[in-house]
Amino acid sequence: MSIRTSRTAKAGAMATAAVMLGGAGSFALFGGTAEAVPGPQARCAFGLQTITADNGWRPLGLGVTINNGTSARRVIAQLAADVGVDTLAEVRVGYSIDGGAVQEKVYGPGNLANHTEFWQTRSTIAVIPLSQGSHTVTPYWRISGASGKSGAFEGGCFTVEGQTR
Repeated sequence: MSIRTSRTAKAGAMATAAVMLGGAGSFALFGGTAEAVPGPQARCAFGLQTITADNGWRPLGLGVTINNGTSARRVIAQLAADVGVDTLAEVRVGYSIDGGAVQEKVYGPGNLANHTEFWQTRSTIAVIPLSQGSHTVTPYWRISGASGKSGAFEGGCFTVEGQTR
């Protein structure tokens, strides 16, 4: 009896595994895949950028374009970089949509970095509502502090992610 039960259990397990592998294979063939971040929706800049409080808003050179197609939707914008800033100052971040005015603390946090003894990798996220069609989202930065206070940005990346499927 135990031999028959063992054979039955083994056959059942093999049948279950075959169905699962077949389902996974069918999904891979017919279900399609979604690219996490298509090329135009991501940009990185390697090299040192510096600004002072006197410069005001400056683009980071990381603008990306996303196409919402025929639907309006919210997109997720993520900015990360190695950042350093003077004492008694902070790095602020804002976003321009399609060349419009820079908006700070409208889509997410405005503070990207405060002074620390050493540079640190900093990141922030924003949720940005966009209408249908193609849009360019550009991150900007500025130094909040007394005249002459400065900050530095190096090795930064910016992504904008919408519905991928």
